[in-house]
Amino acid sequence: MNVFRFYVSNLRITNGKNKSWKAPKKHYLIDFNLDANTENLIKVELPYDFKTGQIEFVLGIDSKTSAEGVGEGALDPVNAMYWTWQSGYINFKMEGVSMDSPARKNRFQLHLGGFRKPYISAQKVVLDYNHKGANPMICFDLVNFMKSIDLKSQHTIMSPSKEAVALSKLAKSCFYVK
Repeated sequence: MNVFRFYVSNLRITNGKNKSWKAPKKHYLIDFNLDANTENLIKVELPYDFKTGQIEFVLGIDSKTSAEGVGEGALDPVNAMYWTWQSGYINFKMEGVSMDSPARKNRFQLHLGGFRKPYISAQKVVLDYNHKGANPMICFDLVNFMKSIDLKSQHTIMSPSKEAVALSKLAKSCFYVK
């Protein structure tokens, strides 16, 4: 895999007792090609009374933010996660090589985005957690994601489409708490 990155927006953690924690930034760009010690990883030390509850976030950038055009920080176009003002942000980007892909040099490019109907690809993710010891960790099941894609027919997605929405829903289902 050459590129694997996605946006996490509106991160919130609740403990089921009317207490909640909201991330200090609205948007985070998670880039698995960068060193794990960068600021792109979101680390939260939860208080004792947050050992059970829900983690909520949006996989991608919401329609309102996309409609506003280019942003700064994580939303800066220099991060190669922005198409145009008409198409908005790329919410989830994966590029690599697979023998299953019939494209040139067996490459695949999955740039999943879109903020206008009917191609709204941002997905709300809600994960329950119950951890008595260490803080919960949000994980992405990359193996399951790749097994669920037919790279013979879905090897190049580079604009808003129903395929981008379908794969965004698949990506949403691959998050879990460990």
